[in-house]
Amino acid sequence: MYESLRLAIRIKNETKGIKLNSARMIFKYWLKSRKDFILEISFLTLSTIFYTLTPVFIGRIVGSLDPNNSLNTTVFQLIINFLLVVMFAFLTYISNRAARLRGAEVSSRAIYYLRNDISNAISRQSFSYFDKTETGQLIARATSDIEETQQIFGFGLTVGLQSSLQLIGILIGFLFFNLQLSAFLIITFIISLSISYYIAKKLKPIFLETRESFGELTNTIRENIIGAEVVRIFNTQQKERLKFSKNNKRFYKASVDSVRFNSMYMPLIYVIIGFMTIITFFLGGIWVIEGTMDLQTIITLQSYIAALGFPLMMLGQIMLIYIQADAALTRVREVLESSPEIEDLPDALPIKFINGDIEFDNVSFGYIPDNKILKEISFKLPAGKTMAILGTTGSGKSTIINLIPRFYDINEGRIRIDRMDIKRYLLKDLRRNIGIVSQETFLFNKSIFENIAYGKEGAKLEEVINAAKIADLHDFIMSLPKGYDSVVGERGTRLSGGQKQRLSIARALLIKPKILIFDDSTSSVDVETEYNIQEALASIMKDTTTIIITQRISTIRNADLILILDRGRVVGFGNHHELIASNVLYKQIYETLYYKQKSKIQTGVLTIE
Repeated sequence: MYESLRLAIRIKNETKGIKLNSARMIFKYWLKSRKDFILEISFLTLSTIFYTLTPVFIGRIVGSLDPNNSLNTTVFQLIINFLLVVMFAFLTYISNRAARLRGAEVSSRAIYYLRNDISNAISRQSFSYFDKTETGQLIARATSDIEETQQIFGFGLTVGLQSSLQLIGILIGFLFFNLQLSAFLIITFIISLSISYYIAKKLKPIFLETRESFGELTNTIRENIIGAEVVRIFNTQQKERLKFSKNNKRFYKASVDSVRFNSMYMPLIYVIIGFMTIITFFLGGIWVIEGTMDLQTIITLQSYIAALGFPLMMLGQIMLIYIQADAALTRVREVLESSPEIEDLPDALPIKFINGDIEFDNVSFGYIPDNKILKEISFKLPAGKTMAILGTTGSGKSTIINLIPRFYDINEGRIRIDRMDIKRYLLKDLRRNIGIVSQETFLFNKSIFENIAYGKEGAKLEEVINAAKIADLHDFIMSLPKGYDSVVGERGTRLSGGQKQRLSIARALLIKPKILIFDDSTSSVDVETEYNIQEALASIMKDTTTIIITQRISTIRNADLILILDRGRVVGFGNHHELIASNVLYKQIYETLYYKQKSKIQTGVLTIE
């Protein structure tokens, strides 16, 4: 019910502008190949001229059978007119083929540029966009929705132009030979287009529903693949199957409804053509008897009616293809026209060098503006110092580190790096100077070398090895048969949790950031490995501003500064000795972590891998 209501609202809001917007969009991508587009129209115009001249010579073949002519004259006229019909048919074929070749170039380039544009549009979006948009829907828009537009860019271009030109040519031919029958032809055009419009209007919401339901199918499959472990842990396979079945039935129903309406058009065209044939022979026969028309003209007009079938059917089909593509393009356009919430200011400055001083000045922020996660946060972290962040669950620890590289923009206050508001810096420069190691590590299904070197174009093997050594990963890599060329598997499935985290640390270190952020990034490594990593990082961290979210008491104790958060507010800021003596919450957290970790070590839970 919710999906139907959402669809109805969208259709109501967009119906007035969709056709114009989609048509403009289609022409925009056709004109990416302007030269080929013009050549195609030229070849199609030639094809139409040859196509509409052919019935004239078919009529003349019949006109050649005049009993008043001599046998030689009749044979000569038959041969000449027959050869002309064959010649025009051949010229129609040649020009049509040339047009289709140009059309293939136009349509292929259109799809190529459209794919590029949607890929670029997705990549430029801010984090908040992905918070609000289902990944499965995005995948469907970037793949199947674009596939759905191929017919309008290819078949629609060539056949649509060809059919339109042929209809114009046939109408001109009718007007030339008989004005009265032309009126019937015009009525036929109007009836045919009215039927097409009616069916297209009915199909529009059905096609949109088809694309929406397919997107839901894609999202369901994606969730089941990515969350396969969770589904099996909680034994909810049947629940997921029912969810998929519901979306599948929705897609099935929309598909059947589209075929039901689509099937109305073709039979009606045959009825219309039959009607025109009967009218032509009936009225033409009367006029022949009256002596106001000859048989040659009737045959010519009937040949035009026979030629009328193809463009009429194709134009109706093109209208349906357009409506189908329009539903897909509407969804694609939503992505293309989405502006990122985080963008460079017009006067944004490049970063040539930064020290790494960080200051939060009365910062408030909420992912939903009315629900603040952080409230009036203020602190200063000098360059080269290390700050640990502690706090209760949901106190805003991870949110703070998401704000420093401007993954989200704050609602109130200022965040400064080297005493300048971070909004004044170019985004690419700001983020290039910040290395982040997240708790949830994402790795690409590529080699270890490619994953570590991901953030630095043209990274050398020596640099990668050095970063891996600091992350205490080099020895493990060298124990693998292919070393740094070993493929990690999708999302790093061939590595343990600790190995993935160490690889993520190496990846962040390779770019040599001036600000380094660890979001509980050593939670999956053992005590000895963490110690080795910290020892290796010690020399680097002397010149690097470091922020750490951690539960390891050794890391907390050794930090220069500790920020204590509770319910989105700063409730303590200082070093370990100051806070242990004066801050009740810090003392509670520290002692809880201390006894928990001491107990694990004594019972052998925290063992050396």
